[in-house]
Amino acid sequence: MSASDYEARIARVLNDADIRIVRVEERSFPGERWLLVWVDEDSVAAAQSLAGSIEQELNSDNSAEGESLAVTFRPHRTDDEKPWASTSKSGLASSKVDQLIQLLEARSRTSDALPSLKYMEDPRASLAAIGASRHHIVYGRRGVGKTALLLEGKRLAERDGHVTTWVNAHTLRLMDPAKAFLVIAENVLTSLVQRAGTSQAESFVRLKELGDKVASFRAAGGDIALGGIVADLNNALRAVLRQGIVRLYLYLDDFYLFPITSQPHLLDYLAIMLRDCDGWLKVTSIERLTRPFEPSSRIGVEIPHDVSKIDLDVTLEDPRVTQKFLESVLANYTETVGIAKPSTITRSAALGRLILGSGGVPRDYLNLFASSIVAARSRANAREVGQEDVADAAGKAANGKLRDLAQDVSGDSASSLTSALEYLSSYVRGEGYTYFRVDVAQRSHLAYEVLARLVDLRFAHLIQATLSDQHRQGVKYEVYILDLSQYSGVRLKRGLHVLDLEDGQWTLRLSGKANTRRKLRSTLFRDELRRSPVLDLEALGRHAGLNLT
Repeated sequence: MSASDYEARIARVLNDADIRIVRVEERSFPGERWLLVWVDEDSVAAAQSLAGSIEQELNSDNSAEGESLAVTFRPHRTDDEKPWASTSKSGLASSKVDQLIQLLEARSRTSDALPSLKYMEDPRASLAAIGASRHHIVYGRRGVGKTALLLEGKRLAERDGHVTTWVNAHTLRLMDPAKAFLVIAENVLTSLVQRAGTSQAESFVRLKELGDKVASFRAAGGDIALGGIVADLNNALRAVLRQGIVRLYLYLDDFYLFPITSQPHLLDYLAIMLRDCDGWLKVTSIERLTRPFEPSSRIGVEIPHDVSKIDLDVTLEDPRVTQKFLESVLANYTETVGIAKPSTITRSAALGRLILGSGGVPRDYLNLFASSIVAARSRANAREVGQEDVADAAGKAANGKLRDLAQDVSGDSASSLTSALEYLSSYVRGEGYTYFRVDVAQRSHLAYEVLARLVDLRFAHLIQATLSDQHRQGVKYEVYILDLSQYSGVRLKRGLHVLDLEDGQWTLRLSGKANTRRKLRSTLFRDELRRSPVLDLEALGRHAGLNLT
């Protein structure tokens, strides 16, 4: 049945209810086709009440085997045809800026249902690796672009004719490893059977039978002992997933949300299922919330032997490169709404502070920019986003990061980390700085893991991985800066050493003192970092409730 036939059938039903169709669009997914129907805004509810009868009629006449049709209705408004219309208003009061805020808020978070506005390859990422015949775990903090990387890999894989399966671990977090594995295995088999179409080849028939067996096994509930079903799956997949015949990519997103004690078991099942197949597992996670392998039992997948690691954890060690990349991402959003470039509505110093406030994390950067525009609009006749607008927005973002902390870790750990954060922030500021050093020799200290978790949660950012001590040979430090949210929303004491960024270059100013801003080039930057306080990890550990005796 053609698209015009579908529209005619739908129109006939709607005409009886005196509802006019404005337009119809199709969206195709594996095994399913959606018909999006735009009608007058006042008619959406009435039209949606008829969706069931329309779907029943269309599906009864649909000749595409294994494909179902779904119908949903959308309101048509007069501005739908020109969503980015121009306006006579200028500066931040422009409707283009309204649309930019909406676009940033809607598209800063990617998912399988809503990919990036336009994928920009991060120089720290490896799109070529994601498409390789190799299992991968992609590590990175929230918002660094892990999902965007996988989605682009998925798009390219589908373009090349490969089979893909996408699963978000959030949907599995309440299951034990065996049940979670069966859900994933069923999705994999469904994807392959749909690719087979009407083929009656013995290998595909066996996959369909196994899919039915897995579905019934999972539906039975109760305690599940997988027994030989994993081996059966592997045997059946090896007959289909052969080089040059069929390749499968299995994408498992947000794996850190699956219980950490169960993670090695789930990965072990998946690795066995895909053993000796042209089928590849691509996982995204946060490294310190992930345990892919259990050495004592040899369960799971071991890096680098069974699976390769891609690290997207960003730092501020090269802010110039980071700023260039993030402004290119932001430019896609501004150009979409008809604003030439970010600098059209943002001062240069504010663009630098956006890098500092986001720690170089793309999602935080886009969200912070949207919030900074809102903050700037609170000023009368504001035409540009300024540094103070970014600082104001960063302070308000602190609550969101605390919510992420509560979601990512257990209740007791969240309380410990919150206490450690309060100590860290007050100590560093109390010493008259917004940045601090950590003795590299103390990386094995228990409290170093606490600091690392706070960095993962974007409350502090690495700005120098190795800084030598001028007076003690062999002593080296890591240097971190507090997240802007930890000091932008408080009244800073006079003379506080505050680092900032401008055009990718570090600058220093003393709070409350005029004309103290100066650029810190190479040696000046290192000299200034050497003056910063050294964090006492023992004290941090005590505030985190660690047993250090």
